[in-house]
Amino acid sequence: MENGTVAFEENYIFRANRSITSNSDIALTEFVANAWDAGAHNVSITIPDKENEEIAIEDDGIGMSDAEFHERWMTLNYNRQKRQGAKVVFPNGVEKSVRIAYGRNGVGRHGMLCFANNYTVETWKDGCCNIYDISISHGSSPFKIVNHKTENKQGHGTRIYTFVSRHLPDAAVMTDVLSARFLYDPCFSVKINDKYIDLSQHKGIIYQKDFTCNTNVTFSMIVIDSEKTAAKSQQHGVAFWVSGRLVGHPSWSYSKVTFLDGRLKAAKRYTIIVKTNDLIDDVLPDWSGFIESPNMISVYKCVKQEVDTFIKLVMAEHLNEIRIDAIKNASDELGSLTISGKRNVSAFIEKVTEDNPVINPDYLHTAIEALVSIEKAKRGEELLSQLGQMSPDQIDKLSEILSNWNVDDIATIISEIDKRILVIEAMQRIYNDKNTEELHTLHPLVLNSRWLFGAQFDSPMFVSNSALSTVVSSLFTDSDYDMEEINNPKRRPDIVCLKNYSLKAVCTERIDHNSGEIMKPDQILIVEVKRGGFEITDKEVNQIEYYVRQIRKSSVLHSSATIDAFVVGAKLGDIDPEKETSSGRIHAVTYGHLVDTASGKLFRLRERLQEHYNSLGQESIVEQALNVDRQLKISITV
Repeated sequence: MENGTVAFEENYIFRANRSITSNSDIALTEFVANAWDAGAHNVSITIPDKENEEIAIEDDGIGMSDAEFHERWMTLNYNRQKRQGAKVVFPNGVEKSVRIAYGRNGVGRHGMLCFANNYTVETWKDGCCNIYDISISHGSSPFKIVNHKTENKQGHGTRIYTFVSRHLPDAAVMTDVLSARFLYDPCFSVKINDKYIDLSQHKGIIYQKDFTCNTNVTFSMIVIDSEKTAAKSQQHGVAFWVSGRLVGHPSWSYSKVTFLDGRLKAAKRYTIIVKTNDLIDDVLPDWSGFIESPNMISVYKCVKQEVDTFIKLVMAEHLNEIRIDAIKNASDELGSLTISGKRNVSAFIEKVTEDNPVINPDYLHTAIEALVSIEKAKRGEELLSQLGQMSPDQIDKLSEILSNWNVDDIATIISEIDKRILVIEAMQRIYNDKNTEELHTLHPLVLNSRWLFGAQFDSPMFVSNSALSTVVSSLFTDSDYDMEEINNPKRRPDIVCLKNYSLKAVCTERIDHNSGEIMKPDQILIVEVKRGGFEITDKEVNQIEYYVRQIRKSSVLHSSATIDAFVVGAKLGDIDPEKETSSGRIHAVTYGHLVDTASGKLFRLRERLQEHYNSLGQESIVEQALNVDRQLKISITV
């Protein structure tokens, strides 16, 4: 073999054309298609009863000359459309019609290799018959002509035959297969062992519609009801017919597009035939399906819309059957409900199936199970009402959330967010109100919300410390305290209530290795809250600075402790709002600043949910905020 010469393995032709050379139904289907492309009016197939006898296919098509045979039959992957055009050419002297050729890639002629490794082709036209003995080969060609002779013969046609050594087809099965794969044409008949087969005539039609997809493909859709035809049952599903030939097998699912759940009664009763002449270039070479492409996905989606329209139309007539099936499948769950609950579920099933008669049975059963659980729940009726007021998009969003989150986790997160928004919403509404009773409303809201002052303080590690409490208590005399609050210390056990302001101090604790492994206050947070309308001046800053200095001078702190002290009022005077001393950091802030900062930390959720919180009256929202506050853990007692 010379360098650069391409060679073929001995079994190349089988590996390259596996479906045709290993499936007798595909092989014979391809021969019938070739006869159609040759302009034949009659096709005769002979199938023996046993192996080693002759199988043959003969047609009265146009036939081939020797030159045409070598060009068409002996060329690998012969492009029929390019060489001969898309339309069929008929023999002279016969009735002509418009036919679109099926052939595209020249693979159908290898069908006889399904039955043996060699075969004979007789083809005649213009008074000359060429007879070729073909055999598989290797090396320079995967198959070859081992013998060629000619003889005189009038007329036109082609006969292909061999002796079966494998894949012997069943004549009865082939009759059913071929009758279902080609559309009836008065100028085209097929017989097997001298018995004509009935090509598909699509009997039992109950619905027809023509439509065009956005891909400019024109379709004719017809629906066959198996209960209205005496013909043998067909495989149900959507059947695509291209130029009068079935592509693959009817199915309710193509690629990633599902037209109908195969378990529904409609799926077991109807066959939807979709005919077109525009998709022949999208058909696989062996006609087992379509080439996967964005174009075909668009076609499937377009066809699905038309199928949905029909199915909803006919399924509406069978709603009672659908509902009874749904109830039977959920009988165990329904049995535990009260009569009222059963009626509610029944009404739900009627509504859902009326709106969507082709609902997936599994989805419907899941929905019924969920509804039964809701009926059993204490607040199930309220939940049902809420679901009923939701839009389809909102229900889809809820379903997606529940698919990814545990309900308890959702409740925890929403509760925490709601708690924080309520605090800042209440603070916003009351801090400028001169009638606000600060000690009972504003002060506890601020003092029990450490997260307002920084993420570093939003930790359960900030707790009370008896040593720090003692130091803080020593800063004040009896005359400084609000005696009404002192007389009832349980009302505000975590807050120091003074006459003009309230104060709270919390800290984290850490072992101080410089003091004999003793736990000492490490990060100290002090919050001093002024009464409503109060302006913070240098006096208030100096006062809180004094507290910080005295706490720092005490011996109770960790050697590396930090102190952050905040003084909160309605507005700031002519002061520096941030001050850092050797004892600690002083921060002067307003209620408004806390509200704005907190809103930002909550990703502006307060603004996005403003409609919800606006619907709550001031009294209601303050009460809710204070209720949240009362549920917080006590952090320090002084």
